[in-house]
Amino acid sequence: MDYVRWLRQHIGSEPVWLVYATALIVNEAGRILLQRRTDFEAWGLPGGVMEPGESLLQALHREVEEETGLTIQAGKLIGLYTSPEFIVRYPNGDIVHPVTACFLARPTGGALRPDGRESQALQWFPLEALPPLPRWYAAMIADYRRADPAAAFRNGAPGQPARKPGETIRRLRERVGPATLVVPATSAVIFNEQGAILLQRREDNGEWGLPGGIMEIGERIDQTLIREVAEETGLQVEPTRLVGLYTDPAWTFTYPNGDRSQPVVACFEARIMGGRLQADGVESLEVGFFPLNRLPEPLDVRWRVRIEDAMARYPHAVVR
Repeated sequence: MDYVRWLRQHIGSEPVWLVYATALIVNEAGRILLQRRTDFEAWGLPGGVMEPGESLLQALHREVEEETGLTIQAGKLIGLYTSPEFIVRYPNGDIVHPVTACFLARPTGGALRPDGRESQALQWFPLEALPPLPRWYAAMIADYRRADPAAAFRNGAPGQPARKPGETIRRLRERVGPATLVVPATSAVIFNEQGAILLQRREDNGEWGLPGGIMEIGERIDQTLIREVAEETGLQVEPTRLVGLYTDPAWTFTYPNGDRSQPVVACFEARIMGGRLQADGVESLEVGFFPLNRLPEPLDVRWRVRIEDAMARYPHAVVR
């Protein structure tokens, strides 16, 4: 399936978010692999759009092999790049707000060859002699050089939603109907001073879960988290770390109205900065803090996995 082509047949060139997997591939000499792209005639990192039915890591391996001929071993998540500063207009007029996960990687096999379709040329560059790069690739390489085990997520301006909350997905559904969409979203792991975790009972299915929601065009994804938590719980929060990205197609779900979504969820731990705890009565019916040994039911496994990952306090962001 060519997800982008299918989507553009329905929405034309209008702005849309797309999820990208990008590889910063470093060889034994410490050089970085860059590709000269055919669309922008510029150097950049290999990678591409995640398709419905695959995970982010599957997309990474597929795109790298298609564009470079190499197989890779993926390492840590360097960062998540979602600022509206990185919104791009392609030469054909298509406008994309990219949600890009950049992974450190090393080559394990294959033969280096440009595909002639997306890659005009491929070359290993030393860090000290890189060609000019688009700002998003430059941000990824800068984060690699910092060598922080934690994943970056604040590159670029935070922005403001270009549409009112829910408008992006509503407009898409008007055009594509209930078909499966790859949807960037957030969830928040928030503890109070007693170590209890904040959960909400959702209006759409009556189940308990973490607060969060769908990213809007024009905002950075950590700002999505801040906005959604305030709307659903009344609390003002600050994201402190990216716990992980959750992209497994097994978590594709169908809403009560039949709409199908494969979420790509950035789960953050966040601290409370202010506000007053209260359910909005629209998306959340109840909100409350619960001891970790007395979590309410029903609480789906996807929420439990994120809570467990947050509690593990890995030095790096997990990708599932």
